[in-house]
Amino acid sequence: MHEFVNSDITLGLPFELPIELPEGVVHLWYMTVPPTHISLDHCLSILDEEERYRTHRFRFERDRVRFVLGRASLRCLLAQYTGSDPALIRFKQNHYGKPFLQYPPSSVQFNVTHSGDCIVHAITHGTEVGVDVEVIRDSVGLASISSYFTAGEQGWLHAADPEERNTVFFTFWICKEAYIKALGRGLSKSLDSFEITLGKRKEGIEGIEGIEPKLFYDSEDGAASASWRLVLFEPGRDVLGCLAVNGASKIVELREYGRGTALRRIALT
Repeated sequence: MHEFVNSDITLGLPFELPIELPEGVVHLWYMTVPPTHISLDHCLSILDEEERYRTHRFRFERDRVRFVLGRASLRCLLAQYTGSDPALIRFKQNHYGKPFLQYPPSSVQFNVTHSGDCIVHAITHGTEVGVDVEVIRDSVGLASISSYFTAGEQGWLHAADPEERNTVFFTFWICKEAYIKALGRGLSKSLDSFEITLGKRKEGIEGIEGIEPKLFYDSEDGAASASWRLVLFEPGRDVLGCLAVNGASKIVELREYGRGTALRRIALT
């Protein structure tokens, strides 16, 4: 399992335009918020007025830095995919708040997530995508959330060994969040309206790579279980991620921000 940690963050355009993104391929871009102070002048210069206004609403500097880096890196990536200028990128939102690319006109779809010092961008063409990451931590204080899981998911959680319970809880959580984000439904989609199962991908493969989460059912969409794929990944130590994509997606490429080549490819068979 690869861990992608970059200490030298370049938020310009570090490789040639545009980035090739074939149909059926999803790019997952990782970046890590640096532990030391960095200048945000360039990042702030490419944000729009609303984004710069939001930077003043953060109570903690660490959260502000993560927001600025996340938005600036997203703009730089989208500019590279569309051949545009990062500062000219414009976003719109659906009724539930999911952002989409408004300018330039493009079939590029994206989703963004962060937890702790980890930021992940998922980018693809012409199909909905959702991604979520979480730092693994003690889930005891989050027990009330699991009460919103389905009975089947709660059964998996209660049956897990105590030392594995935190990982199992967050695996369910990121899978459910990634699926909801892909649908673009936000809080309107009830957590117990669909169920995730955790199976073995292949015998002999240990850890997250050996787990294959699946959408067992969605009470609001009978065809969903055959239409969506859930892919687990580890962007860093004690960090879990899940990508939700529909059946049109065939390959996931894991990339580190600032580098143009794929570090790893996952075939969705």
